Amino acid sequence: MPVDSRATGHSDHDGPVKCSGCGAYVSGDTCGSCNSAVATLGVEDEVTGLRLGGWWRRVGATFSDNVIMLLPSYAVFVLFAALAGAVVGVLAGIAAQGVYQVRLLSMQRGQTIGNRIALTRVRDEVTGGPITRNTALKRWAFVGVYQAVATLLTGNFALYVLVGITLIDGLYPLVNSRKQALHDRFAGTIVVMA
Repeated sequence: MPVDSRATGHSDHDGPVKCSGCGAYVSGDTCGSCNSAVATLGVEDEVTGLRLGGWWRRVGATFSDNVIMLLPSYAVFVLFAALAGAVVGVLAGIAAQGVYQVRLLSMQRGQTIGNRIALTRVRDEVTGGPITRNTALKRWAFVGVYQAVATLLTGNFALYVLVGITLIDGLYPLVNSRKQALHDRFAGTIVVMA
């Protein structure tokens, strides 16, 4: 006897798909509950039933967010560097990026501007629902801390630390079954198709 895919939380590629916006099961391309377009591409996450965002989409979202935050972060850096020195300026610039990430990812949509461009959103790895502000802070803190530590170190060693951790974190979704980066694993999040 066939098992109802809604009961198991899993959907066939031809069956219902879970909307990453509201969590309703949808048979077509548009969610009847929230009127959002529903992702039918990508690998289905076995825990949440949502479609996982691929590595290139993650790269696109990160690149877009870095371009968007370049001038604001630089302005914060210049202001704080003038007031308290270059190290404080760099740390303030990193904190500005954190405010941007945490504020937008903890909203109902779970998207930064870069996520909107890449058609992805960040969701809780267990429920598939929106993440809390604490989860968004934890997710950002993983990256922010290693950037801050590399800032406080001097010489080539700092550069090696920053590049090494960034590469490992950034490439980890290629080997993780749920396409999670290390900062996702740390915070308990997944990146899904919007």
